[in-house]
Amino acid sequence: MDQTTKTWIFDDLDDLDDLDYEFEQDHVVDVVPPSLGQLASCGLTERTRLIDAYVRAELARVLRVEPHTIDTVGRPMNSLGIGSITGLELQRRMEAVLQVDVNLNMLLRANSAAELVDCLAGQLGPEDNPHKHAGEIEHLVSHDLPGTA
Repeated sequence: MDQTTKTWIFDDLDDLDDLDYEFEQDHVVDVVPPSLGQLASCGLTERTRLIDAYVRAELARVLRVEPHTIDTVGRPMNSLGIGSITGLELQRRMEAVLQVDVNLNMLLRANSAAELVDCLAGQLGPEDNPHKHAGEIEHLVSHDLPGTA
């Protein structure tokens, strides 16, 4: 490697030290999930709001962005940056916290995060909801609450 190339490469590397590199201040989001008791006892509108905030926080944690920057309505999950690895992480986190089964394939193909929020809100409340009924249809989220099986 000639001296000009070495100078060019090392000068560029020195420039990186001067940048406010994002990962130095990595976006770490504290996710505070709603309690299952609270989700089961509140109305659909409030439950949807709580789950939307929770899903945004989980997406933000997985994608390392601020929660308010996530478009939960207008973009499919894959265009948000949810791929197989991040989808698996998201699936595992939500299953552990919310005690539901999240279909990874359907999560990755979801039209939006709002679709996931709607499924979770319907699944985790006392109301009768199509997402609670098992059958031929493959659901994004499935969970049998006591007394619904």
